Amino acid sequence: MACDEGHAEAPDDRSAALLGELEAAIAAAPPGTSGWPEELEDLWDRAQEEPGLALTDEQRQHFAARRERWEASSEAQRLLWSLREAVRRGELRDVSRAVALAELGAHAGLGGYDNIWLLRDLGRPHGEQALARLVQDESVGESDRQEAREWLAKLRRPEYEARASRPTDGEELLLPKVVRDLTSGWAGGWEFEDEPTPERFAQARAVLEALLPDQRLALEEPPEWEGEWLEDAEDRPAWLEVQMVLIPLMPDARLVTRERLIWAWHECERLGIDLEDATPEAFAERWAARIAANLAQGMLEWLWREGCFAPWAQDLAIRYIDRNIAVTDATRLLTEAAEAGSQWGPTADGRPCPP
Repeated sequence: MACDEGHAEAPDDRSAALLGELEAAIAAAPPGTSGWPEELEDLWDRAQEEPGLALTDEQRQHFAARRERWEASSEAQRLLWSLREAVRRGELRDVSRAVALAELGAHAGLGGYDNIWLLRDLGRPHGEQALARLVQDESVGESDRQEAREWLAKLRRPEYEARASRPTDGEELLLPKVVRDLTSGWAGGWEFEDEPTPERFAQARAVLEALLPDQRLALEEPPEWEGEWLEDAEDRPAWLEVQMVLIPLMPDARLVTRERLIWAWHECERLGIDLEDATPEAFAERWAARIAANLAQGMLEWLWREGCFAPWAQDLAIRYIDRNIAVTDATRLLTEAAEAGSQWGPTADGRPCPP
């Protein structure tokens, strides 16, 4: 119903108008211009810097179409931002229509990530359900699916944390008891101390001995990546995205069980993560070994940072290199030991590292 003259527009009317404008903007947008040959892309870049650059009629038509597309996308982005503001104010009532238009915009490649962010803001269940559809749809751009995957995992994080709080009774524990007794998470090492005790070094030794596998791994574990999560998102490996599920699901070693890893495989499938393993059983085996390797890596780093270069520490470092596990930190321990000139000493500064 239209507002009476002289009265402010009602919130429901404002959000309905925004939805109508967004629907019209998406319908009126020209088709995308992706897939240009490289030479045309280079010419486009030059044309932005040289307004008087000579162009053929066909090139001018291509560039005009791209500008129209950008303008349409910017208009969709503006409307999506306004809808997100309406969500924050609690003024958006037609959630189903908002979800449908955000999905449509993502498919059309209009509005940038604001389609994904609107669905995130709408939350559970409607926004979550839409994100779950987008991450599985290969007609959606990969960068949009990656962004949707990240926010879907964050929306589902309470489910992961709820499962983490459940006891492991009846589940198959996959790490040795001495490892399960660690109080630190498996995604990072021990905290550094001013005066680590002999007992602390002894625990590190026991953990490293328990984690060492009998045979050399075909591929080095844990895998390494030098990129930045946001800046290098396009090259982000899938195993990093798996950790979006595993770290809140099993934050420490005592929670690493076969049943939880199998559940995680299904969850990663739901998120559209490109998994290395075709079956949940293979996934569980790989990630049990990978989590163990992460723990070993953190322990070796702790030893070399604490200057523990006793014979057992160097022997374990050599064995880890031989098994293709935590190679970088094992090598660093040996290098630091050689530079400290303490090949068979207790620690670099004489602290109590058990012989």
